[in-house]
Amino acid sequence: MIEAEILRKAFGNDQVLGEISFTVNPAECVALLGPSGIGKTTLLRIVAGLDTGFEGHVSRPEKISMVFQEPTLLRWRSALQNLTLATAISSEDADTALNEVGLAGKGDLFPDQLSLGQQRRLSLARAFAARPDFLIMDEPFASLDPERASSMIELTRKLLQQHGVAALFVTHSKDEAARLSTRVLQLS
Repeated sequence: MIEAEILRKAFGNDQVLGEISFTVNPAECVALLGPSGIGKTTLLRIVAGLDTGFEGHVSRPEKISMVFQEPTLLRWRSALQNLTLATAISSEDADTALNEVGLAGKGDLFPDQLSLGQQRRLSLARAFAARPDFLIMDEPFASLDPERASSMIELTRKLLQQHGVAALFVTHSKDEAARLSTRVLQLS
């Protein structure tokens, strides 16, 4: 179980987050919904352990994967190498991960040879290939057209169920939150 109890987060004199307390249970997917600039990404960074300058406490499993707003791939490495280098899995397991996200046969291609949707699928494959207990996603469907976003939501939902991973994700879209999450937290 993931437990977050944030009392305060500030940048200098500017308070960004006040009191926030929530849990994410095993295999649960929680969406953080709210307007731009409200502190959703800051909260994700705290929960992930990337930002430790806050008052409060977070407990989380050690095995965490993240999917960022941008694919954050190693452009000078093939799709297969993006999986094996980041997760230390075998080439065979990497092929399986690529197949799971609809990228079978694309292991030798470099990120710049893939469409944005394919790059996002590769990022998702990398996150699940690490076999995390907890997945954090920061607007993983941003800048995709509605059809691609819809297929990515369905793929993510399927992978979350298949792998039994707890997840926390940020979105601006009530539709994305309703389709993917088991619970929505509204920041205001």
